[in-house]
Amino acid sequence: MFSASDYVRALIREDQKRKAEEKLEALLLKGLDSGEPIEANTAWWKKKKVELLERHRAKGNGRRKK
Repeated sequence: MFSASDYVRALIREDQKRKAEEKLEALLLKGLDSGEPIEANTAWWKKKKVELLERHRAKGNGRRKK
């Protein structure tokens, strides 16, 4: 048997899940509408990794090798 509190928590969880799904769908649609498609091949991923690492290091978050 569930209490009223359990029921309310379940409703809140369902609402949070629904909102998260709506947000994800909106972000996916935004991505689809963002311009011409690109081919995400191996070269693209390598370039993207370099760009992200450079941006990360520029913020002072780079790892130091020992």
